[in-house]
Amino acid sequence: MKKIIQFIIAALFIAVTLSLNGCDPFESRYITLSIDTELNTFGVGPNITVTSDVCLSDEDDYNDNQDDIEEIKYVTAAYTTISASNGLSGTNLTLRVFESDGVTLLFDYVIPTFVAANYINNPLKIELTQQEINNINEYLKNHQQNNCFRAELTVNNAGDNDGPPFFITGKIQFLTEIKLK
Repeated sequence: MKKIIQFIIAALFIAVTLSLNGCDPFESRYITLSIDTELNTFGVGPNITVTSDVCLSDEDDYNDNQDDIEEIKYVTAAYTTISASNGLSGTNLTLRVFESDGVTLLFDYVIPTFVAANYINNPLKIELTQQEINNINEYLKNHQQNNCFRAELTVNNAGDNDGPPFFITGKIQFLTEIKLK
């Protein structure tokens, strides 16, 4: 009899625990979408610039869930140097991201006293202001039409150990959170 009571108490405990902590079929689901774009450029200076278009619709996770997306929010971004000319440096590196029109600026991030080698295998977190984050999130509210961006990388007053031409390949990683219905 004592074992039956213990079994009933254990079963009730498990049932109550599952009902309080179980899966809620109405709870929202989230996925993380990483959007990466490589920027390759070369030039004789003093400034070298490259632009690249990147779209959410180029990503399988976005396309697979497009009809179920309730909201997309910016999470974070990072810059990494993939390769560069020997000793490439500049007075700064400017990373700018625009809406797809290439005119409406979403953010402008400057890395002062830029040395390309400092960011090889050492990603730099791009710290945005709250207003810049709001700009991105506002743009993404209409993700069905606003799913592309234009990224721009500029090394100002470029120089290296070997002289021109200078080259750099960098990567901007843009992380978003997608809330699904």
